Amino acid sequence: MTRRPYLTLALGFIFLLVCAQGTLAYGTEKKLTANYAEDLLISAGDYKAFMVHLAPGDTMKLTVRVGLGEEIDVYTMSKKDFDDYKAGAQLVSYYSQFSKESLKYFEYSSSFEPVQEGDYVVVIDNLPKTTTGAPGATDVSCTVKVDLQFKAAFPYLMVIGVIAAIGAVAAVILVVVWMKKKRADIDEMEAQKKRAEAAKVRPIFINSQGPAAPGAPPMGSPSMQAPPPTSSCKACPHVYDPTSANCIACEYR
Repeated sequence: MTRRPYLTLALGFIFLLVCAQGTLAYGTEKKLTANYAEDLLISAGDYKAFMVHLAPGDTMKLTVRVGLGEEIDVYTMSKKDFDDYKAGAQLVSYYSQFSKESLKYFEYSSSFEPVQEGDYVVVIDNLPKTTTGAPGATDVSCTVKVDLQFKAAFPYLMVIGVIAAIGAVAAVILVVVWMKKKRADIDEMEAQKKRAEAAKVRPIFINSQGPAAPGAPPMGSPSMQAPPPTSSCKACPHVYDPTSANCIACEYR
């Protein structure tokens, strides 16, 4: 019989813990990757948070308009400060130029542009977080509009693709030029080889003016003369001379 009051106290304590955990987890968070506009109903003691990943060059603009209910608070802060906000810290840092307490209407006076890349959070606060803020005693309806503009990323893949294509075309052109030069060198070598072989088998007749060698026909007898130039020799740029190296290897003979 004496254990029942202790059991009741234990169950009540557990219930309080569950409620406390529920209170700590209260609030809605939404990650934005594009422009956002929506009508919201924020209960008393609740908040709505919008997280955006921004880099230098990206911009964000915010407009909040309260419809029904009392005033609310709007805070713009870093992800680290938002973690402190959720943990119930007494002092929470935020960007004062882009934040306002006890408002019915709020709009950024200029675009929010971060100095460094990271996650940034806009908190629509309807709870008594600070002594200077809204009381957060009643439900509030409001319209939230977030305009985001992301700096176009440098097209690294496109640039790499273009460079690779140019390199491939240049390689093909070099190969084609090299093959043509190689073919020309081979043709020239074959032509020289043919001319050299033709010079070896072409007979050359020389009319010697010196004394006759033993066994040679007498001086008065007709001697072998070099054949007259052919008609093709007329096209040769050299003077016809059967003893000349030009005529020995000439392709017009």
